[in-house]
Amino acid sequence: MEKLIKKITEWILNYQEKYYAKKYKTALQNVQYSSKNSTTKTHAQAGIKLILNSKTEQNKKKLNEEVKEIVEENIKHPEKLLEYIEENGTKVYKIPYADKLLKFVGEEEGFITPVSGINALVLNIVLEHKFAFKTAPMFVLRDLPVNIYIMTHQFHKWYGYKMQLPGFDEVAQQKFKKIWEYEIDTNVQTLTYEEILSLKEAIARDIEAIDFVTKLAKEHDGAKKVFENIKNKGNETNI
Repeated sequence: MEKLIKKITEWILNYQEKYYAKKYKTALQNVQYSSKNSTTKTHAQAGIKLILNSKTEQNKKKLNEEVKEIVEENIKHPEKLLEYIEENGTKVYKIPYADKLLKFVGEEEGFITPVSGINALVLNIVLEHKFAFKTAPMFVLRDLPVNIYIMTHQFHKWYGYKMQLPGFDEVAQQKFKKIWEYEIDTNVQTLTYEEILSLKEAIARDIEAIDFVTKLAKEHDGAKKVFENIKNKGNETNI
């Protein structure tokens, strides 16, 4: 799966250059476009792209340092990471049928960024007992023992979201989920340039979280199947 994610990232990079160079070859001679979020700015003119992401890189370094400190303090008690999450304003729901509920709304166990529409309504009715078409960020898990490494993967992404790293906006997250459901060519060809940039960021955040967990596992246990557990959660343990 890790190789697949990286392959998709490389594919999007190549596709971005070829597709837009061909489609907008004439227009790019006279048109400028830009994309930005809180920490990254991308600007292109006449086919030349410049990414200003020094702040993002600083935040990513800070993210890894702070998450490592928190996780290592609780390496033997992963449930405390859930306490930390709740103490910092994100609700955690542990319910026995979480996997079935999340499958119904197209989500997976763990950290769920804000969603809107019918799926948000379902989550709000079941979890919050309220009628609303937009959710707050949340963790939804089965009521099972917490696996420290799978939990760390989700915790890392949650921490990045709290730090406002790019790639966690609703559009990027929904596109990221859908690339697993449909043909990549069909899905990506419908995206705007800005959506492709945000999708790249979403993929990057997932890869960074996986890399972080892999390094942590090697330092502590030399775990061999940590990555597989991240994407294929077992039936006997929660995240």
